[in-house]
Amino acid sequence: MLKKSLGLLWFIPLLSVAHPHAFIDMQNKVLVQEGQLIGFSMQWTLDEPSSASIIYDLNQSRESAQKQKLVDEAMKNIVNEHYFSYLFDKDKKKIKYQAQPQNYGMKSNGSQVIYYFDFLLSKPQLLKNNRFELSTYDPTYFVAMSYPEAHKQPHNPQSAVDFSALPPQCQGKVIEPNIDEKIRQYAAALDRNQRDEDRSLGQIFSQKVEILCN
Repeated sequence: MLKKSLGLLWFIPLLSVAHPHAFIDMQNKVLVQEGQLIGFSMQWTLDEPSSASIIYDLNQSRESAQKQKLVDEAMKNIVNEHYFSYLFDKDKKKIKYQAQPQNYGMKSNGSQVIYYFDFLLSKPQLLKNNRFELSTYDPTYFVAMSYPEAHKQPHNPQSAVDFSALPPQCQGKVIEPNIDEKIRQYAAALDRNQRDEDRSLGQIFSQKVEILCN
């Protein structure tokens, strides 16, 4: 689960009694090479309460090797969960990723921790006459992962999702979830001890990055 994978173990505020209990703001850049989709470049910014314990551990690790070990362990867990990302083509076929992330690391921006990494597809996918849909989420919705304000600036390279590498025949956008009020109330009723109660919530609340090409 994402809480464990990122080191979010005991520092989620006790006042946070409803799902979600932690928040990650995402940035994403679509990676394209020779007319093919090859992967995505991700940046995840943890909220301040979720970052506090990790920053403490980093500060306690005086040797660079110790800090790198923390980063490697976090990335290993993220990879084991398939980067918490699910990619499908126009035929609803699930696309696999390479096991080894590229250009990965962890840094702090004031009081927040930022994870960054590129994950590449196991096989590049032809963009022409294709459609791709990417969702990134914690299945239990214990941690909410979202592209902030992405829907307001879908074509702005500086927005949460950067589609600038796409060729002219392709368009990209972020699709917001349509959540029934009863589902919202159900999620709000789950406390922190019910983190594995429903593993469908994350998908229901997730945004979708859509790439549509002629």
